[in-house]
Amino acid sequence: MNVAERNQHGEYYVNVKIAAVSELTDGDFPNYPATHEAHRMMTDLIEVQSKGFRGVVITAIVGKEMNPNYDPLENFYACNPRSLFEGGIWNALRANNIPCGKSDPLNVAKNIQHLNEAWAQGRRPQSAALAAVHFLRLLRASGAKDHERLVNYFFYRLVRYSRSITDFGITVSDYAEVSRQMLANKLIAFATRFPESGTIPQLLIAKMLSAMFASSSTIVEGGEESVFGTNTTSKKTGGHLAEH
Repeated sequence: MNVAERNQHGEYYVNVKIAAVSELTDGDFPNYPATHEAHRMMTDLIEVQSKGFRGVVITAIVGKEMNPNYDPLENFYACNPRSLFEGGIWNALRANNIPCGKSDPLNVAKNIQHLNEAWAQGRRPQSAALAAVHFLRLLRASGAKDHERLVNYFFYRLVRYSRSITDFGITVSDYAEVSRQMLANKLIAFATRFPESGTIPQLLIAKMLSAMFASSSTIVEGGEESVFGTNTTSKKTGGHLAEH
């Protein structure tokens, strides 16, 4: 399997996993109540602003799926994580609206071989780094059936968290004294205070502008485009307002 095929397989695997858990609920995972260690690990690992640690875990899971002999705890780089994540996994996460950065795993584990307490020491948040280590150890110690169940639970919690921060409704105020300048200032303040690599502010602001101009001839374009490409090279619209 060459690099391109390997990355494509990684992208396919993540897409399949996300699709498999997208309609599930907590009731489908009775083995992991709030008191279970796996539940606590997922909370510490996933429900945080830092995306790098869950990126490490996703990469480790995909690497293990491709090579059963791969041990991310002892040699994380053996799966060539940069290529695998940036060339495959990232595409699947973006396609499924999972908040992620282009180089999530490398942001927290660049040139790291061993994922352990020494690596987790000093990481921010340290609880997320430790959760990544402990969850990978739990996966390594699990039999085939439990391993698959834990992997599915990880993707389920990832999807659930993503929906919790992206599923929102927009209510347009009819308060006449709310000027466009005031709205612009608030959106600018939001984008600078909560950058999230640009992904969440871009999506939210695009939705708000679309709702605001819904009854006019102005069309908001570019909200779904990648925040990582430049307007010129990727030919994206860059949050364009067009009169039609």
